Amino acid sequence: MGFVSTIKVLCQRHGVHPRRWLTGFVSYPRYLGYIRPHLLNATEEEFRVRRQLLAQAWEPRALVAPVGKRLLALCPHPDDESIGAGGLLLAHRNIAEIHLVCLCTGEGGGSIAGADADPETTKRMLVEARKAEFAKTAEALGAVSVRHLDFPDGGIPCSTEAVEKLRSIMDEIRPDVVLLPWFLDDHVDHRRANALYSWACADMDATVLGYEIWSLLEPNAVFDITAHLPGKLALIQNYASQLRTVDYASYASALARVRAHHAALHPLRAGAAEAYVALPNRAYCELVHALYGVRGNVRANTAASLGLAGPEALTVMK
Repeated sequence: MGFVSTIKVLCQRHGVHPRRWLTGFVSYPRYLGYIRPHLLNATEEEFRVRRQLLAQAWEPRALVAPVGKRLLALCPHPDDESIGAGGLLLAHRNIAEIHLVCLCTGEGGGSIAGADADPETTKRMLVEARKAEFAKTAEALGAVSVRHLDFPDGGIPCSTEAVEKLRSIMDEIRPDVVLLPWFLDDHVDHRRANALYSWACADMDATVLGYEIWSLLEPNAVFDITAHLPGKLALIQNYASQLRTVDYASYASALARVRAHHAALHPLRAGAAEAYVALPNRAYCELVHALYGVRGNVRANTAASLGLAGPEALTVMK
């Protein structure tokens, strides 16, 4: 009996299929190389919060316009509002107030066609271009107001001054719906935006719709944007400086169709949809606090996910 035949006989005798053994042999290194490190990087608080989201995501509800009378999109960067929630915002054009607040200048992403100046001049040109793109999008949405806080990319301050500045805007507008990237979106500015918002506005009466850009979320709500997908892609096309480095339009289109497939909003699971973590403001902010800590007391084990390290992590909010 040959070696291969012997192996086959032994596998049959012990009820082990060679393919099953091979699959285990191949998948374990994948577990060590990708899955296990990813799990190890997550904190206990993150696991707990994700489990809470999963518990609410078994049957996402379908949102119907209007979801509110005054919508405020809190955008870490110019373009976040269009990529994450452009369809919902378009659906509320002319039937609700839309307010846009951009936190960062946007100098950290994209490029300018033909820019060959020195780095500082190029940065200034990019900031000006992104503000112009944001203004064009605001006009297309019929936004009632547009505000820029002009924080540097990667440097949304976790400070009392920033908290008070954002709160004053919220008190002025008094939105009943706030849209922003969800609190575990994989971008430091998106996570800091959530920390800043929760520290400033945890006691407000509103609904929060957290949308996805860099990380897929477990939605407890979806919004049908089938009729608005072309318009959403047109909004994204406004951001020429960003499309030179990332094909956000194709990404947004594909994601919208995937979300519609899983939501089964139309026959044949066709159409397009946006997915949200939709919660009352207080409940949303409680989850953010569970992840990152409360004002004046950032959690040491999650400070790194906010881009805080060393002395800054110790003195934040002092």
